[in-house]
Amino acid sequence: MSPKVIVLGIDGLEYNLVEKWSLKNLMQKNYCKLDLSDYSVIVTPPIWGSMITGVVDEEVMKIWEKSAKILGMPGKLKQKKWAEIGFKIFDLIPPSIQRWAKYKVIDNIVGGENPFDLTANYVNDKNLKNVFQFFKNPWTNGLPGYGKNIINSTKRKLFDKALSGDKIPFKNHMIECYKSDKSQLLSALNKQEFDFIFWYTTLLDNLGHIYMGNEVFLLDYYLEINKLAGKVASTYPDACIYVISDHGIKPISGGLGVHSKYAFFSSNTNESIKKPVDMYNLILKHANLKN
Repeated sequence: MSPKVIVLGIDGLEYNLVEKWSLKNLMQKNYCKLDLSDYSVIVTPPIWGSMITGVVDEEVMKIWEKSAKILGMPGKLKQKKWAEIGFKIFDLIPPSIQRWAKYKVIDNIVGGENPFDLTANYVNDKNLKNVFQFFKNPWTNGLPGYGKNIINSTKRKLFDKALSGDKIPFKNHMIECYKSDKSQLLSALNKQEFDFIFWYTTLLDNLGHIYMGNEVFLLDYYLEINKLAGKVASTYPDACIYVISDHGIKPISGGLGVHSKYAFFSSNTNESIKKPVDMYNLILKHANLKN
């Protein structure tokens, strides 16, 4: 069996860098920026969940809105004035302590649980209709909102150290995670058992948050993802191949990066979409219905 549809989900893939470096395998025949105005908070789980359900879940967004009103996360919501003043003072504290304190604040806001934990599998927890149900033998290595929690204690600790200047352990950890993701994808491609593949990696998002001020460093990893996309295309030239991100990464002071208010999409079919939620109907156009 050959897959009819292959989606390469690349968290944090920055449109401007793909275009700047002319990464043809990622650009494919047609590429564009995606509008993220549907999301009151630009954060990973609800965006990926909306791609596979065709709906921006209001309950999930409210969980993230509680955090965003305090922390001023990217999106439509403005930070509370008292919080804005508080964080100007907070900026004087060492980054590692800042990160720890922010996690504690977020956990307390949503009742003692981190929102990444609460929303990591919301599509299945709420039994929402999703694209995987329309294929005979689909495969994914997990998506945020669909069984994949992208934040764990190890990653938190290493990220804290990276913010304090000790970047190497975090970088090495994320590269190992990517190698595992890549191995799973190549295995799925080689098995020739699946009619729909939706692969996901968080490599560029995580490295972008820490190294956005160092484009020379990031280039190597963008080239790696571009090379992998080329391998997928050459392995299954007749498949509909889509590359999509949930947002990009824009540089801020200190060489760090934050979520940009647009995402990336490309296709080898010359198709285009305007918003992440449009992925749902685009995928279903090519579905092998079970019933």
